[in-house]
Amino acid sequence: MLTKLKRMLRFNRRSVLTTWLLSYMAVLLLPIIMSIIVYHQSSRALNHEIHAANSSLLKQVREIMDSQFQAMERLNFELSWNVKIKELLDSYKYQKFPNEFQYDLYKITRDLITYRNSYSMVDLFYVYMASSNIVMQADTYRDSRFAYELLHRDSSLTYEEWQAIMKGSHKGSFIPMVRLGPDNKPVKSIAYISSYPNAFGDKPIGTNVIMMDQSRILGAIRNVEHFNQGHVMILNHNQEVLVSSSTKPLPAAFPYRELNNTNGSVQWTYAGETFEVSSIYSSKSKLHYVSIIPSRLVWEKAERIRSFTYASIAISLLGGIMLTAAFLWMNYHPVRQLVQSFARQHRDGEDRRGTNEFHYLQDSINQTLMEMDRIQLTQQQQRHILRSNFMTRLLKGKLDNQLPVEESLEAFQMTFHSDSFAVILLYMESNSAFMERIPNTGMDESGKLHFLHFIISNVVEEMAGQGGHRGYVTEVDNTLACLVNLSPEVPSECHSEQLTAMARQSQAFLAKEYHIHLTLSLSRVHRAFPGISAAYSEAIDAMEYKLIKGSKEILSYEAIYLKEGQAENNSGYYYPLQVEQQLMNYMKVGDFTLARETLCTIIERNFSKPGVSIPIARCLMLNLASTMIKTINELGDAQDSFLMQNPKRIERLIACETVQEMQEQMTALLHKVCEYTACKRQSHMEQNRQRGLDELTASVSRYIEDNYADPNLNVTTIGLHYNLKPTYLSKLFKDHTGEALLDCINRRRMDAAKLLLQAERSKSIGDISQEVGYGDVNSFIRAFKRYEGITPGKYKETLLE
Repeated sequence: MLTKLKRMLRFNRRSVLTTWLLSYMAVLLLPIIMSIIVYHQSSRALNHEIHAANSSLLKQVREIMDSQFQAMERLNFELSWNVKIKELLDSYKYQKFPNEFQYDLYKITRDLITYRNSYSMVDLFYVYMASSNIVMQADTYRDSRFAYELLHRDSSLTYEEWQAIMKGSHKGSFIPMVRLGPDNKPVKSIAYISSYPNAFGDKPIGTNVIMMDQSRILGAIRNVEHFNQGHVMILNHNQEVLVSSSTKPLPAAFPYRELNNTNGSVQWTYAGETFEVSSIYSSKSKLHYVSIIPSRLVWEKAERIRSFTYASIAISLLGGIMLTAAFLWMNYHPVRQLVQSFARQHRDGEDRRGTNEFHYLQDSINQTLMEMDRIQLTQQQQRHILRSNFMTRLLKGKLDNQLPVEESLEAFQMTFHSDSFAVILLYMESNSAFMERIPNTGMDESGKLHFLHFIISNVVEEMAGQGGHRGYVTEVDNTLACLVNLSPEVPSECHSEQLTAMARQSQAFLAKEYHIHLTLSLSRVHRAFPGISAAYSEAIDAMEYKLIKGSKEILSYEAIYLKEGQAENNSGYYYPLQVEQQLMNYMKVGDFTLARETLCTIIERNFSKPGVSIPIARCLMLNLASTMIKTINELGDAQDSFLMQNPKRIERLIACETVQEMQEQMTALLHKVCEYTACKRQSHMEQNRQRGLDELTASVSRYIEDNYADPNLNVTTIGLHYNLKPTYLSKLFKDHTGEALLDCINRRRMDAAKLLLQAERSKSIGDISQEVGYGDVNSFIRAFKRYEGITPGKYKETLLE
């Protein structure tokens, strides 16, 4: 197979076989190259991901532990700002009051119980007093020696070392420390040490010690240790190990300086083995979180990936070469046979054997299809022109007597099943909506119009065919006309209904799907070919009635002119005086709904009858407009009304060409009139309401003026007097005057009291309170002070001064 491929490639190097071979080679080499790139990238990324994963777990431990360390700092903050503790540490107080020391010490130890219950995650905390050498705990206090024996006695922390820590100056730092557990065994812990500064010396006056066992922290650390099979530890700012997952101490060669206040990873070699050291720094607790991983764990996974990559590349290369050879031969063989078949049909086949096979096949097929399309297009254009000319002469009754109609019908593939004919004229309204939907394909206006006619013709002919009829559409004098040959299976008495249904379906479908709006006119049914011209004339006559019926309607010659003949003596319109008065009343109250219903009733009564002309319709509409003007004049301010300020509304009403347009303009005008009258009516109602409120508030004020001395005068009695709910009356009074009704009563009584205090200074406060309506002198005094700012007695004294 490979020998045959080599021979074909030497014969034609521009062959598609060469292109396929290069394509298959590119497809084969691309994944191999990508595999090599992926291997190198994955080797580098693997180490990064391991460090990132370890760093992520370290961050989780940091977030968990920082929250616990912050709890220790919060407890220290609350202890440091405890007023009782600060007073106890201030020894100067007890130089004057020595007997209070023991009592205050007891109270503080009782208060520390609350902190112990609130901070359950803290295993031990106490406060050391430097002046008294006393340690305060929750519910107890001890001297320093006894406290050390109970809490810290261990060879790793002597009493002198503990005393040095207690008396040293600490600004809040974490240090490793040992405490005794319930079984008197030493427990490794982390201690947060914070000192109370001395305002008069360098040595602190006390120290807070807050401790948390390492066992609380090791749970989170073990999660990291399980992931990386290494060690994790927490260091303070002095590089002291606070917590470690390993019992072995760190060697002196550990790179502390490289991890100082930084986040990252470094390599560290110790005892012949390389380690990956990762560190993150917590700005909250000022601690370092460090993990140590043997480097062999990282490169062990990378080595497995490299071996797997090399093996997959070798297998892919070998299998790809074999599949490439098989696919080349299998795909090229049918193409070669197809080229040979086309070469036998074309004379230039031998001359083009050196070209690409696909290009040769494409050129050959394109030439054949183009020739077929050109011939078919020419035939269609000629047939369309001849068919349109024939149908125009048929509709107008101008047939060529020398050529039989049957032969012309057969030539244009037009078949009539009966001798019953009718004509439908299709008048297009504004086609701007349809034109906007046509995409910008370089088609000019003429092309778009032909496309529009094509859609209408196909839809109307299809609708005619659904009823078993035959429909043929052509353009006659810039209007589309459809010649309908009615089915012989449909009874003659149903022909008119069938034509109307056909027109209605076509109109609805074109409006919904293509936004093409049509007005259609229908002729009556005529017999034989000579009746076609009569049907066309009737359709034209029916279309003229569009002025009365309006656009987008279906106009039937039979329904219009036969009924018009029955009503030809009807020359007036319906609009009696009582209906006009009713319409005026609706407009005066601004009831647009009832006014519109009355207007629709008037229009329906007049235009449901056939034979109403446009002049009569305009007279009716002008009469209705004059009714609206008279209504506005009766309301007053006629010169300021919108009709006088905008006379173009009347001009637009007069310029309407159809009854539908007149009705739309009339309804819009009626809506404006109702809005105007409603606003006027609402304005009158508001004025009346405001006038009533003025009278009511004035009456209430007079009633208060006349009865303020009555002790029983209140909001309830006033409401009963005016037969109104007290709350409602109080709200009305406050909304109108801005002052609450009860405040008005009290204010009037205060004014009267001040006058009495000025005029009759010999009277007592109690007598004056009764004269102004207060039965209780204390209530009077409270009210007077609330409104005047001073008591009645003070006010009286100011008058005497």
